[in-house]
Amino acid sequence: MASTVIDPAVSTPMALGGRVVTMDADGTVLPEGVVYLRDGAISAILANDAPPPVGFEEVTPVATGGTIFPGLIELHNHLPYGVLGLWDVPKLYGNRDQWSGSSTPDYHQLISGPMGVLGRDESVVPAVVRYVELRCLLAGTTTSQGVALASDSGIVKHFRGLVRNVEATGDPDLPPATTHIADVDAADAEHFLARISGKQKLILHLSEGTDDAARKHFLALEYAKDKWAISANLIGIHCVGLTDADFAIFAAHGGSMVWSPLSNLLLYGKTANVGAAIAHGVPIALGSDWAPSGSKNLLGELKVARLAATGAGATLTGADLVAMVTRTPAQMLGWGEHLGSLESGKRGDLIVVHGTAGDPYDALIEASEADLSLVVINGIPRCGTAPLMKKLGLTGDDETTVGGQRRVLNFAQTTADPSVEAVSVEEMFATLKQALGALGSQVAKAGAPTVEALPRPGRSFLAVDGVIDNHMSSRPHLPYKGVPTGPSSRPTLAAAKPRPLIPLTLDPLTAVDNPAYFDLLTHERNLPELIRTGKLALAAP
Repeated sequence: MASTVIDPAVSTPMALGGRVVTMDADGTVLPEGVVYLRDGAISAILANDAPPPVGFEEVTPVATGGTIFPGLIELHNHLPYGVLGLWDVPKLYGNRDQWSGSSTPDYHQLISGPMGVLGRDESVVPAVVRYVELRCLLAGTTTSQGVALASDSGIVKHFRGLVRNVEATGDPDLPPATTHIADVDAADAEHFLARISGKQKLILHLSEGTDDAARKHFLALEYAKDKWAISANLIGIHCVGLTDADFAIFAAHGGSMVWSPLSNLLLYGKTANVGAAIAHGVPIALGSDWAPSGSKNLLGELKVARLAATGAGATLTGADLVAMVTRTPAQMLGWGEHLGSLESGKRGDLIVVHGTAGDPYDALIEASEADLSLVVINGIPRCGTAPLMKKLGLTGDDETTVGGQRRVLNFAQTTADPSVEAVSVEEMFATLKQALGALGSQVAKAGAPTVEALPRPGRSFLAVDGVIDNHMSSRPHLPYKGVPTGPSSRPTLAAAKPRPLIPLTLDPLTAVDNPAYFDLLTHERNLPELIRTGKLALAAP
């Protein structure tokens, strides 16, 4: 499971024709262009009537009939939870410690408990990984947070797959970020300052919620008078509790943020003050957070972001929104010279959205998964419509359907994880449906075992809450005025006995194939009316 590149930097020459939205600094859009790719990178982008670059004289451009964008980059998604459905959030919360604790019994029943069972089952883990990566591919996400696996020896590693992993790139040009830090670094100002003063980007939850407790997570970063433990290495997730003045401080010290509007609204009835963040120059990327309270993928989160912007004090153009899932997150990671836009010399990550009419940015923002006709990572087509994949000479090694249309999947990968490589789409569905349907028939062990307690050499587990405690934290919880800002380990009067697990059903891979998701979403009690009545979904063709 060592960190390695997605594929060797070798891919056959390929030329794709269509409308090209480059997302470069000049906002270049070619109404009729050709993207030339070879050996994992973009060789050139030219008008379709221009002579081909050297080495492509014998390569016939494939007409995609679509609009070509950079591959989508997601900096915040708890991927393993993608096998779970949308949670009917029971009430309005002020901060994350309120809903994720023992006072919310159905959180254990529907979220942490099921993940505890699935994550410990070595026969199910490969199917979980296959499912969540396929969800990314079908929605055009070519880079995401990774899936962390824990072994019986206590070592936590990241799954290597087709989708680029922010936390384990295996590429010296794409330095990996981290989404967890040691508990001692999270709780001690001196240690935390040392971490963010290094060379690695830290993507951490920050001030998640609307109440004073949530804001104190940010205020605690002031470790001395006017001295802040914030740097350009700190990428804050959510930042809902930050005020205008807080964003001014955050920006002045180089901080950036990941915005997850849907999850914020479902849990807290409010999202971050994006208008203030933009006014002060804070770079912003989009993240769908996780399946229980977020969008199915970035295509869904783009729609929510457009609707939520007004309530968040922001005026966002289509180009602004598309930048939040392409160029901006690449720049936040320090990857801007290699990913995030379609330019000569950059990595060959791109997607094709069907059609070339209308506003080019709306083509992506309004797209459903059924509108994506091709996904290319590192110059290799990984998912596409059967006609387009055939034109590219690929029959694929598996397939699925999206909106009633066949999608050919190209899973072939020299660096593939053997346990996941062996799982077909059919086997993936069968395994997960059986495992979810059997919940409640097992007696789950109370609490999360330490990595030292995991039995049997050679086993791999999902490194998620409820499966292991490896003494790592996904957020800073420095003391504020001498009082810790992390969750209390002491039982409270509001603690409730966990409800027993119940059988669950597996959601379809895509939103366009899951109308029940939108039915549930419209009945979420904390969702603002502007979002409830907005255009979140397009009907399947």
